[in-house]
Amino acid sequence: MMKMKKILFYITGLVLMASCQHDVIYEVDYNVTLDEENTYYAGDPVRFNVTGDVDNIVFYSGETGHQYVYRDRFEVPLEAVSNAVLHLDIQARYGSAGALEIYASKDFAGLSGTDGEADVAAVQAMIDGGMQGWTRLDYKDGASTVWTSHDFPMKDYLENLSLAFHWCPKAADATQRTYWINGYISLEMDGVEPLKMGVLDMGLTTVMMNEELDPYHKNKGDGSIRFDNPNAAQVVFQGVGANKLTYALNGWVISTPAPLNKVSNDRGVAIKNLQNYMHSYEYTWDTPGTYKVTFVGRNENYAASSEEVIEYTVTILERP
Repeated sequence: MMKMKKILFYITGLVLMASCQHDVIYEVDYNVTLDEENTYYAGDPVRFNVTGDVDNIVFYSGETGHQYVYRDRFEVPLEAVSNAVLHLDIQARYGSAGALEIYASKDFAGLSGTDGEADVAAVQAMIDGGMQGWTRLDYKDGASTVWTSHDFPMKDYLENLSLAFHWCPKAADATQRTYWINGYISLEMDGVEPLKMGVLDMGLTTVMMNEELDPYHKNKGDGSIRFDNPNAAQVVFQGVGANKLTYALNGWVISTPAPLNKVSNDRGVAIKNLQNYMHSYEYTWDTPGTYKVTFVGRNENYAASSEEVIEYTVTILERP
């Protein structure tokens, strides 16, 4: 009886050669084949046999985030973004409620980040203009030391998004409220693993509007905006007790405007270098499907380089 194969695979026959023109030719000469003795159901290791002369090999499994074709992709089409949500966890710490406002804009041109006077003027213009072009995001200013979670859809901001947090206690003769904030934007895109972009990765600029303070006053303990206390939260608006200051704090944190379709390029895994000799390589796919597997072999010295790309289309079957 003929033994049934446990994997379906098709060799594309595609072997791409690319080498630079140098005085010294240092060409790659290697091959990769599948070991048919292995089992190839999902969850079982697949063995590839490696022969020939190659110094370095990078392996792309063909899974999302590890596809050779996307090695130089750093953004996806806007239409490929299927969902975008801003997730914020907010905790108030003492003081009276109503001391934090949150806004989003798709029209804001951004701040300097290096010219405090210009940035104060830009923020004042926003205020004087009634926050035109900004949408206020409503949230629950909960009881002290209680986290509240909030989700805000960001699909309308795919082409350009800037967030603004306005810290605005009402008076100096009462406790000026402290807030802890953690947050990230989750992105779902076609052909890309779901992404999370933390608020600290959005290029935050602080602008204190108080004449008594430097516009970029931050990380100074009480009465400042802090990014240096991760045991508390990513962003901390650190208030003060009643009558500790002669003024009510008035600060902003504004993110650098940016589109939401930026992604990290797909990466391979280095499985061989000059320090190790390789006869075979094993990889396990946990999910059934068809994958474009790519091996990139490369030799390189001071004078020349040579690269050879070997691709397979591999279908992994579900275990019966």
